[in-house]
Amino acid sequence: MSGPAPVSREQRLHLEVWRRARRHEVAWGAAVAVGRALVLVLALGGWAVAAGRFGERQYVGDPGGVARAFWGLAVSGRLWPNLVQTVTEVLSGYAIGAVLGVAVALVVAFEETLQRVLRPFLIAVYSVPKIALAPLFVMWFGLGLAPKVVLAALFVFFVVFMNMAAGLYQVSPQLVHVVRVMGARRADVVWKIALPSTVPYLMTGLRIAVPEALVGAVTGEFIAANLGLGYLVNEAANELNVSVTMAAIVALLLIVVVMDIVLGVVERRLLRWRPRGALAGARE
Repeated sequence: MSGPAPVSREQRLHLEVWRRARRHEVAWGAAVAVGRALVLVLALGGWAVAAGRFGERQYVGDPGGVARAFWGLAVSGRLWPNLVQTVTEVLSGYAIGAVLGVAVALVVAFEETLQRVLRPFLIAVYSVPKIALAPLFVMWFGLGLAPKVVLAALFVFFVVFMNMAAGLYQVSPQLVHVVRVMGARRADVVWKIALPSTVPYLMTGLRIAVPEALVGAVTGEFIAANLGLGYLVNEAANELNVSVTMAAIVALLLIVVVMDIVLGVVERRLLRWRPRGALAGARE
């Protein structure tokens, strides 16, 4: 019965390189986590020290008061229906805007005539301040979920479209020509060349679009709503309740943080082949 195959020198070198890379990745992750914790502690500590010294505590609040207000909203059940409403608006608008942004970018990138036709209209709509469209959407779609979803989708659409289009324009024409000569259909070019090449641009657009979706939904809630975190912020602000206002804003921030974490995990899985950072590598 033969023993295990001997490990070659090349295999040992590969294993050592992998171990060093893994240790570097773990150390880098720990440094980032510690840095974020320090920034958060310094910010909250500075806020707590400043409260009551450089402004009335009633108007600037303090971390403890905001935490108690957040807990009170959660325990009373007042937070959850507003949170669910805003999350529904954000996720719906985000999904619609992202899908349309990718689809339109693909069509425009591969159809030059259509690109020339649509370009002035896209630029015209993009140049309009989105907040100016909110009252129109409320009048068109009513006071329910629809105007907030449409507004969030509009915010997301242009961010994803611009990033996706930029990525598609970076695809090598020579590579596309080679695969077309080899008999690839347009669908093959899209799925096997265009989309894989644009993943970094697309993921950047998707991550930037997260706060944009939230801004769109909350803007709609400010204009006309009877439910949602934006409505809760507006209501508390009208009552001059700083702690509840900031507690609702914290809930909005948590939505962005959770969505960004999820997209970060997806990005790392899709871009495992890419070095963590060219600039970081250059410094080593």
